[in-house]
Amino acid sequence: MKHIDPQATIRPTPEAKGYLDALKNNGAFGRMVDAYVFAAAYALKNNVEISSVLPRGRQDLVYMGIVDENVRLALEAGVHTVLKRNGKPEPKDSREVLDIVTQYAEAGLKLLKERWQGKTGLQIQDDIRKIISQ
Repeated sequence: MKHIDPQATIRPTPEAKGYLDALKNNGAFGRMVDAYVFAAAYALKNNVEISSVLPRGRQDLVYMGIVDENVRLALEAGVHTVLKRNGKPEPKDSREVLDIVTQYAEAGLKLLKERWQGKTGLQIQDDIRKIISQ
């Protein structure tokens, strides 16, 4: 199983970064990176359709090393599990694993934005608890 390099940079799209900022500002998440990895895990869990994330306009958020090691391992395992389940080849390197996590995070954020539209930070936190307990 390929691992994500902790020195790699998480680079969301401008749209995702805007929503991450909103989630941080309304108190749903303490850090934007936590919302981003939550969105990736949500999309992986639900095996959503992903598409390529164009590099244009993407902005550096943080180094992957800021994400708890257990969370990184869970994301890596999720990527490998979903690819295997969908009959797709294993990632060739660390960069490809992070690219796939990014694709899932972007797809997950779109779904969560629809799900949480009009909700307050506390309502979003309640929904997160429901999602986690499912």
